[in-house]
Amino acid sequence: MLYLGIDQHARQLTISLRNEEGDVLQARQVSTEPEKVHAFFGHLTRERLGTDESFVAVLEVCGFNDWLIHLLRDYRCHKVILIQPEERKKQKTDRRDAAALSELLWVNRQRLLAGKLVRGLRQVDISSTTDQENRRLTTLRKDASRARTRLINTIKHMLWRHNLQWEMVSRPDCPQLAAAVGRERLGHRPQPRAPTVGRLPSRR
Repeated sequence: MLYLGIDQHARQLTISLRNEEGDVLQARQVSTEPEKVHAFFGHLTRERLGTDESFVAVLEVCGFNDWLIHLLRDYRCHKVILIQPEERKKQKTDRRDAAALSELLWVNRQRLLAGKLVRGLRQVDISSTTDQENRRLTTLRKDASRARTRLINTIKHMLWRHNLQWEMVSRPDCPQLAAAVGRERLGHRPQPRAPTVGRLPSRR
């Protein structure tokens, strides 16, 4: 079993790979470009892992973990451990963070692989694909509802601005009919003209 610590950023991954003895086998940065990141994990699978061997990965939670978690599972990753980031130190570098993550994983490997808690370490449950899609759908519905409310309020403000609120039709029992009648009434109203500002005479 190998132990991989990953410090993830949008454009690159900084990795630290350890063996069963805790020795660092590899420490480098990998671009997140699809071809390069696939090439790295393909090489890891072919050259570093034995026939029936796998690896464990640990990374800190961020807003774009999804693609990496799916990718790791495609390359014989036995388990992905997602944790909350600790308080940032003043002397922070990506290489130090990756090394600290792999060391944390190796030191606590038995408890983490057994699914047990580790004192001072806040683990994050990785939702299934279905749960993630349901959460995204719920978020989209909320955003659409807020956008609809903002649009309605904007239209109402425009009507009040031109004193056209008296033409509004209120039919809670049939909103489609109310909307159709409202559009018909507003369609026959002359459009308010913006006030014109005369040009000041030029000084000579």
